Amino acid sequence: MSEILISIKGLKTNFYTYTGVVKALDGIDLDIYKNETLGLVGETGCGKSVTALSIIRLINWPPGRIDEGTITFDGKDLLKLSNDDMRNIRGNKISMIFQEPMTSFNPVFTIDDQISEVLMLHQHMDKKTAHDKAIEMLAFAGIPAPERVAKSFPHELSGGMLQRAMISMALACKPVLLIADEPTTALDVTIEAQILELMRDLKTKTGASILMITHDLGIIAEVCDRVGVMYAGNIVELSNVIDIFDHPLHPYTRGLIGAIPKFNQKKSERLDTISGSVPNLIYPPPGCRFHPRCSKAMDICKVEKPKMLEIEKGHMVSCHLYTKKVG
Repeated sequence: MSEILISIKGLKTNFYTYTGVVKALDGIDLDIYKNETLGLVGETGCGKSVTALSIIRLINWPPGRIDEGTITFDGKDLLKLSNDDMRNIRGNKISMIFQEPMTSFNPVFTIDDQISEVLMLHQHMDKKTAHDKAIEMLAFAGIPAPERVAKSFPHELSGGMLQRAMISMALACKPVLLIADEPTTALDVTIEAQILELMRDLKTKTGASILMITHDLGIIAEVCDRVGVMYAGNIVELSNVIDIFDHPLHPYTRGLIGAIPKFNQKKSERLDTISGSVPNLIYPPPGCRFHPRCSKAMDICKVEKPKMLEIEKGHMVSCHLYTKKVG
């Protein structure tokens, strides 16, 4: 088995609002291995982005707070580090590509200024060296005429070019973990394919691990080695990407895959759907959070949260349907 890069145990992140406590992450366990691409997939609001923001401790209080768990990286629990120590890791050893590059860049500074600032802060480069490195990183990300792009302001670039610049900035300090939160959102399919190809190439060249967050199973199938399926703040299934598609175990995973349009599907055939709606996480269902929508639900599902079980080598599932098979 590959060496673990970062290990998350019992992570609970809550948001304290005027209407109640939103239980966004309900004690998740997750390991990310060195030099792998791990995907997190699930519906909007299931906790994918909150997981990423919890790893780099960008959950803002108020209203959000990490209440329980450990995140072990490089022999240290990130949740116990001081703010200064965490800033030395964030953007340096662990970097993140955010969903919307247009809102992630500062609009009043050039691309060069913003990439150079990262290098001067974390790598202690002088301004000239940082400027040269910024141009080098833009070229590394496949940007034509990197000198021109470096002098540009964010509003002067297209969405695809901005995303490449964001990737350049994230990789500037040679991180060992790159978190990509919906990196192709709002991009057309041609640019999306280019960005995904770029990320595959960069992983090969740098050896970094990637945490890919998406709701698109097509992206998961194309770029990920393993995938965790999230529902309402829980990871319900975790396996290598081939087994997830060929042999899904959890009813929710089956529902997601069943809802994908088939190439040879007739126009008269209806797509499979998952009945019901995502629960209100201020008042989440007891037991298994998926049970109100699950056609396989049993009485135990309504009162007892299922444990994560290894059904096959490396294939984990959190579902009472498999409790007796393992026990």
